[in-house]
Amino acid sequence: MTGASDSVRVVVVWVPDFPVLACGTRDGAPVAVVHRGAVVACSASARAAGVRRRMRLRAAQARCPGLRVVERDLAAEVRMFEQVVHRVEAEVVPRLEVIRPGLIAAPARGAARYWGGEPQLSVRLAGTVTALGLPARVGIADSTFVAALAARRGDGVIVPAGGDAAFLAPYPVGVLGVPGLAELLKQLGIRTVGDFARLPAGRVAERLGTEGIGAHRVARGGQARPVSVRTAVQDHTVRRLFEVPEEQTDAVVFVAVALADELHERLAAAGVVCARVEAVVGTADGRTLTRIFRHEGRLSSRAVAERVRGVLAAWSENGLLDAGGAEPGIRRLALRPDGISPDTGSQGAFDGERDTPVEVERAAARVQAVLGHRAVTRIIEVGGRGPGDRIRLVPVGDR
Repeated sequence: MTGASDSVRVVVVWVPDFPVLACGTRDGAPVAVVHRGAVVACSASARAAGVRRRMRLRAAQARCPGLRVVERDLAAEVRMFEQVVHRVEAEVVPRLEVIRPGLIAAPARGAARYWGGEPQLSVRLAGTVTALGLPARVGIADSTFVAALAARRGDGVIVPAGGDAAFLAPYPVGVLGVPGLAELLKQLGIRTVGDFARLPAGRVAERLGTEGIGAHRVARGGQARPVSVRTAVQDHTVRRLFEVPEEQTDAVVFVAVALADELHERLAAAGVVCARVEAVVGTADGRTLTRIFRHEGRLSSRAVAERVRGVLAAWSENGLLDAGGAEPGIRRLALRPDGISPDTGSQGAFDGERDTPVEVERAAARVQAVLGHRAVTRIIEVGGRGPGDRIRLVPVGDR
């Protein structure tokens, strides 16, 4: 199986070290952006000294004594990256998905035809981002996963149609993002993605379960899970209309939490999950602003609200919410799920975690809605010498 026949071309734009840039550090000094005592991003000079992502702060400071440490501010990253998103939407591609601050994806076929080909599209996207004073790398492939890897390999890397599996083949199995599976495959003598892809799909399903099936599909050039197209009959959009246009963004964010809860319940009742959530904001003067958030698994209601808050703040700073003399405020808010697929009854394994029962995930989302997104965490294993250095607490719903 390859991705050529059942997938569209995808272009990914990556801004390297964006969390470092978002904190205002561009002088070349060694910097590490940390969250809960672990490095989430670091500057090139810090990497040269041996600092790596997911490394415990103590270990990073031991390798780089002059390391400057900055606590991560996700809201600030969202606000800053919204400038990039708005410029790319306005000048190159009309619809795109924000995977995370610093990484966006968009369908490539239509845009490539408009700009004269995929190489021209790549150059146009990179130039648009660099015009804002930010570094940019662009990759194009049949899937978002491979396009992102192509962007990391170098700017303007274009994987030929149907060539995702061949592109992935030389990579170590760890690139698939499932640590437990990667260790098992290494014990079996399977060290590259190409070796894994050559295994029979039936045997993978028997021995490796859901994690293995998704990873094997990616290794063979497909998507991590099949996606069905949303139809009008299956529309699960949740909406809220404000009788009086709301001018306070905090009030809109509060409504976004309730809408996210309603969306989760509606999808659960239909037995489906979504890969993307589109936030639609209608202003009192008749304009419609939208932003698409991509995720693997489920976004908790609090996580959705945090993204809505960051986008609203950015739009306000950019003047997009200004009424220009007309009636101010936001008239309506909607959350529309996209990339609908059957619910397997467990949390997706994209980030390497074991499957989480749906009931546990929903309960965690409700607690987060009351106590905050970081109130409910899960444990992931990271590198370190002592027992306390080998675990990291990550909010449920985050990768």
